[in-house]
Amino acid sequence: MPKPPARNNRRGGKPSSVKDLLSKAGLGPGAASARSRTDDALRANLARVLPDELSRHITSLTARDGRLVVYVESAAWSARLRYALAEHWPAVQYAQPELHEWTVKVQPAAASAGART
Repeated sequence: MPKPPARNNRRGGKPSSVKDLLSKAGLGPGAASARSRTDDALRANLARVLPDELSRHITSLTARDGRLVVYVESAAWSARLRYALAEHWPAVQYAQPELHEWTVKVQPAAASAGART
């Protein structure tokens, strides 16, 4: 009867630290601050382009792989923002040329703060 394989499959002997694993995944300490600066620049750009009434109801936003994702408080504000973004999209793209498409999603303010809804 053959012998079962060894359970220790680690190569090299020393386990990777959490810091190393996070940095390999692009989630290290510098990555979060870089994303925050990018998100702040996006928020400032949208505040310049969109009416003040709409930009106040944006709970968060992010940009990845050329897609802008904007989260708003409710479905009603989502519909209004979709129309406004469709109208002002050329101005947003002029300021942020790396963006190619956008999406609006609903995320209540309590949910973005981590509360149960």
